[in-house]
Amino acid sequence: MNKILHLTIFLAIISAIAGGALAFANNLTAPVIAENELKQEQESLQKMYKSAALDDFKQVKFTEDSKTVQKVYSYKDFYIFNMSVSGYKDGTTFLVSINKDTGVVDKYLALSNGDTKGLGSKVMDSPFRKSIEGKKASDHLDTISGATISSSAVTAGINEAAGYVDELKGE
Repeated sequence: MNKILHLTIFLAIISAIAGGALAFANNLTAPVIAENELKQEQESLQKMYKSAALDDFKQVKFTEDSKTVQKVYSYKDFYIFNMSVSGYKDGTTFLVSINKDTGVVDKYLALSNGDTKGLGSKVMDSPFRKSIEGKKASDHLDTISGATISSSAVTAGINEAAGYVDELKGE
């Protein structure tokens, strides 16, 4: 009985030390990780609008309870939505800019896709982008045959973003 108590206390002490070391490492790396993520996001925004300066993109306060909209930026006449949608497997993360006045998709940029290579990953390709750009974001947008789940999730996300445009204009 005494041996079990000693082993339990020893294990608790080792666990506390390991937990403290992990917390310390997390505190050291969290700012670096956040800075790298911000830099990547800024680079992606500049891919969409090559002539823009970094400070041209203003983050908009987004208070809606959305599982797909991660952040919203304002740039000239556009709202740029950073979105993450569930697809067939891991889903898609993308940026979509929507004209504030017309509701038309100006630009679409897929950032990552964890769905089936060759099928679900078609949402990353230029033909899909071209099928979305220039269309009204709230209308029915075409999906990709063979990648219906992935492309439907993206188009549903764009439709959702379109619903927030008027609300954001009011703020």
